[in-house]
Amino acid sequence: MVTPTGPTGNSPDDARTEEALLHLDERFRTFMAGVPADSPPWFCFFSTGLLHVFHHFLRFVPERLNCVFVCSALDAEEIGLRDRMSGGRPVFDLDERVGSHEVFEFLLRTVDRPFGIVDVDCFVTESDWFDRCTDGLEPGVAVSGPLSYGPLPLAAPPFLALDPRVRPAIERAIGGPVTPAAYAYVPPGPEKEIDGAMVRLVEPHHERALARVMALEGPSLPFPQGGLVDVLDDGREVRSHERHHHLQNGNEVIRVVFDGLMFYQLMALAAGLRIAHFHSFPGTKVFAPQLVHAGGISYWHRLRPAEIAAGIHELPWSAHVDALLLEDFNKRPDAPAAYRRRSVRLAASLRQSHTDLEKLRVELRTELAGKGVDVTDPRWAVVLD
Repeated sequence: MVTPTGPTGNSPDDARTEEALLHLDERFRTFMAGVPADSPPWFCFFSTGLLHVFHHFLRFVPERLNCVFVCSALDAEEIGLRDRMSGGRPVFDLDERVGSHEVFEFLLRTVDRPFGIVDVDCFVTESDWFDRCTDGLEPGVAVSGPLSYGPLPLAAPPFLALDPRVRPAIERAIGGPVTPAAYAYVPPGPEKEIDGAMVRLVEPHHERALARVMALEGPSLPFPQGGLVDVLDDGREVRSHERHHHLQNGNEVIRVVFDGLMFYQLMALAAGLRIAHFHSFPGTKVFAPQLVHAGGISYWHRLRPAEIAAGIHELPWSAHVDALLLEDFNKRPDAPAAYRRRSVRLAASLRQSHTDLEKLRVELRTELAGKGVDVTDPRWAVVLD
């Protein structure tokens, strides 16, 4: 379940005492002193169980990229294999199992220069896009990226760059602290967000700042916006853009959640800063020649196979990518036994959904090719042929 948290004081310094992973700050700053400072670092965060995705991600990391991996709760076998695959790139391990929102707070607090964040399941084909993204952090820009949420033009993970040096100016302008975590007006009830993310509470100074940039449909109910999630009275989480449909079906919105990094950007806009876009892909689940991101690869399997088979849910593209990358990864003689066991379970789930790996391969190849992705690129061909 979501953990509601909030700063106990009114100053940014008070808020820092409530942020995630504070006990690691000194160790991480020492670690970062060894990371090259001649170009912005790009952080890729992933947790246990995703080495097969990391295996594919490495195919798309330019040799020159100042890439840093932050890993959560990997076991000793995973760490050993990760290190063999990563080619000596900097790695920072977290013993705790944490989510992206905690890591967003951790990085924004401890990194003192512009940096990028790229998800492990975001495969960037155009290597110069990393530079284009960080180059967008001109004076007066808080965040830069090619993936956009609307109608307010927010930059979206899984691929964006931030300048942490503007955070003090944002907090002075809005009259109090803000972090890049998720935010909600009220603590969670019995419903659970799909990734169990940490959620902070909207405070009065946030509400005053939000009124400068965002209209409300009702009390504590902003008009639909990308990156804003509606929690319905039956516990479902849905995109706020679908609100009218669900209301027409008799549901009520009991709570809204600003996803990670969304509320921080709204506060930046309220402070007079800009969000830069060097390209404009709508949303985050993008198949395009420049990058491929299906999204949700770590939790798509929570959809019940029986529901997929019955047509209640379609098998998402993240399932195709997950299954095919797992098959490719398990060809390694040093693939951990846990990944091989998951492959067996996944095959059984796919059978319940009346499909198999070869069908997924054909479907994914067709979809990618239709969106302009070069499926003959050896990086993709290895899993599609």
